[in-house]
Amino acid sequence: MSSNDTFKDDKVKHLFLLVGENPLPNYVAAVKLLGSGGTVYLVYTNQTLSQKSLLQNALKDKGFSSKPVALDKDKRENNKSNAHRIYTKVKEDAEKIPTNERIGLHYTGGTNTMAVHAYRAIADLPRNDTVYSYLDAKTLEIFIDEPNSDSTHRAVHLTVPLEVLFKLHKYEWHEDKKPLTKPILPDAATEFVRLYQDEAIAKTWRTWANTHQYKNSGELKNAKNSETDQWKSEDELSNLSLSLTGVHPEIIEVLRHNLDASPSQLSLNVTKAKGFESCQQVCAWLGGIWLEHYVLQQVKELTQELQLGESKMSIHIRKYQSKGGKFEFDVAFMRSYQLFAISCTTSAEHTLCKLKLFEAYIRAKQLGGDEARVALVCCCDGNKSINQQSMYRYLKSQLEGAISNPNVAVFVIQDLLNLKEKIADWVDRTKGKS
Repeated sequence: MSSNDTFKDDKVKHLFLLVGENPLPNYVAAVKLLGSGGTVYLVYTNQTLSQKSLLQNALKDKGFSSKPVALDKDKRENNKSNAHRIYTKVKEDAEKIPTNERIGLHYTGGTNTMAVHAYRAIADLPRNDTVYSYLDAKTLEIFIDEPNSDSTHRAVHLTVPLEVLFKLHKYEWHEDKKPLTKPILPDAATEFVRLYQDEAIAKTWRTWANTHQYKNSGELKNAKNSETDQWKSEDELSNLSLSLTGVHPEIIEVLRHNLDASPSQLSLNVTKAKGFESCQQVCAWLGGIWLEHYVLQQVKELTQELQLGESKMSIHIRKYQSKGGKFEFDVAFMRSYQLFAISCTTSAEHTLCKLKLFEAYIRAKQLGGDEARVALVCCCDGNKSINQQSMYRYLKSQLEGAISNPNVAVFVIQDLLNLKEKIADWVDRTKGKS
């Protein structure tokens, strides 16, 4: 046991967990409170059968054994609010545990009724060393409840990889689209950010790279299959050069210096050698993904200062063994067990930006729970107003209750030049106590 483990005095041999819709809090509790070789008792209903199985698998990978405690006798039942059933089932398992082996009850998950009557069941046993606990989503602290005194609470220090977080929700990496852990040509992306401060310059590149609006009017459309709207094959792209006619000279200079373009042409195969895995990846970078590479670079530079965990971009995940359930995070990183998700778009259209923010908010809450934090990085002009509201407030107001919520951040074109400081401030204000 680590000497700097702040929960070493609260470790138990047997831990009862009330399984809810989000397995993450229970996973955190088990890893922090269960002693080596301990057993978790997963109290669940038919509604949380899937969550129970996912949690069981994740904890098995950590070396913990588990015992399911089913509240429902058959598929027709739903005993999440059945006080007698909850009390009886929990007590039935708890009273079999030897009195010299410490037990605990963690009641972050499940229903309020489950928490109340599971507590009753264990409190009625002839024990005096039971550990009762819950995880506070606002402070990221575990509270240890003492029956005869005030609760104590301590910050959670725990490294949860993104892959583990996704697996807890039955998601996996898309096999053909592994996430990137290192940005490509971040210096060039930084130059794009600088030049995008001038809308006249930015407009020339938007026009050139526009492959998703105005019927594919941009030059980059030549890299797409007109029937599928996907990038052409590698063989086709490797022989393709794109004209830079109409692009602002300052952007062309960035392309020449960083992407080995000529003053008038950009060869995809030549540019591929600058660190890209494929010509398709080059096309994506040119089409707007350069902003994600820029954002990831800012996050990477904050890793040590903010004690961040994993950070990745272009995260395509999907449900296990399912054709549906696919979605993407543009940039995401972890701090302890807290998910930070950033949606990125080079668009300056507030309607599209609103949609991007909303999608990221829904997905991040789904996977990271109440602890999750969400931001939008976009190229909207924050100096312009919409219905006499600033762009910041307009975009945030699209999420109910988010207008004064620091957990949701919006970064517009004026913020991009000092985005690292903006992200650091956002993380610092919303990171809890961990």
